Amino acid sequence: MKNGDDYYLEVPLKSANFLAKIRILSAGKVSGNVYDLDTGEEYLLLRVESNTGSFSAVVKAEYRTILQDIAGKCFVKAQADRIKDEIKARYGDEPDFPFKKFPDYAVFRNPQNRKWYGLLMAVLLGKLTGDEKDQQEAAVLNLKLAEGKLPALLKEALAMLDESRAFTERKK
Repeated sequence: MKNGDDYYLEVPLKSANFLAKIRILSAGKVSGNVYDLDTGEEYLLLRVESNTGSFSAVVKAEYRTILQDIAGKCFVKAQADRIKDEIKARYGDEPDFPFKKFPDYAVFRNPQNRKWYGLLMAVLLGKLTGDEKDQQEAAVLNLKLAEGKLPALLKEALAMLDESRAFTERKK
């Protein structure tokens, strides 16, 4: 549900009679709590790291899964949209989506010869790090370019990351 520029989401937990209430602020900050539906009380053990009980672990894992799902659907997509917008602004190129099995994978092509130069995709971090338990998604851009152009591109990408970090820090 949207309220102004912020979003609110309520998700019942499958493992218990609990409800996760999530807030996503327009600045990108995410927070939330879990409530016992029988008592209406907040489930405070969610925040206790030293609690190792099996019930608490199940509730924490399910809550973490909800947050990862939100991150994958909202923030990874937002990053991919920013990349698409930047390519369109700089080069005027719109992506096409040629893969039936991966309909969200965006391919950028040279308009003269239709050869691809960029593939934008969402990939599970576990595939990149080797930690198969990590199911969080990351936006990945695979670029094809001449080797001599790589240093300038990396320098520009690092500068953009520094600008993004500085902007994020100013908003905090």
